[in-house]
Amino acid sequence: MDIFYYWQKFEPDLKNGQVGYFGSNSAKIAELKERLPKRLWVFKTPKGMKGSVQLLGSLLVSDEPKVAVNAEYPNLIYYDPFSPETVLFADSNAPGRIEDVTRLLQHRLLHAFKSNFQGDAGLQALESNVVRELEALCADWGKVQLLERVEDRKKVQLINPFAQPSR
Repeated sequence: MDIFYYWQKFEPDLKNGQVGYFGSNSAKIAELKERLPKRLWVFKTPKGMKGSVQLLGSLLVSDEPKVAVNAEYPNLIYYDPFSPETVLFADSNAPGRIEDVTRLLQHRLLHAFKSNFQGDAGLQALESNVVRELEALCADWGKVQLLERVEDRKKVQLINPFAQPSR
């Protein structure tokens, strides 16, 4: 099982180096975390395309924070921003790619689409069959390591510089 996460503040978070975790006031993130997900698949709605989703990337889940966490949220899930498996997809905003991703997820996550990904609807379990379909869909897409897109890389520091990144 992996997690569908609607990353509403994608651009500002990357610009500010706000990476390595997602927080929520809802307990849903904690419930999904208990199912031991491997990855967070992150999405957003492309500008002017309500009802569509753009696959932004795939982030490797971590049991513990890799960066200092400054969050007021009671429920957190961590991912490893340093891992080579934490990637963003290049050209994921191409119309054909958006259509393919939307078509794949629209019926499987009907409630999330109907709720416009607000609140808990933006956080869903992705069962293994859907994960395999997503993996196949984006297998030949270009990828960049997440930190390559962080504007000020100095803002993202490993908590323990001697720790090895997740593989």
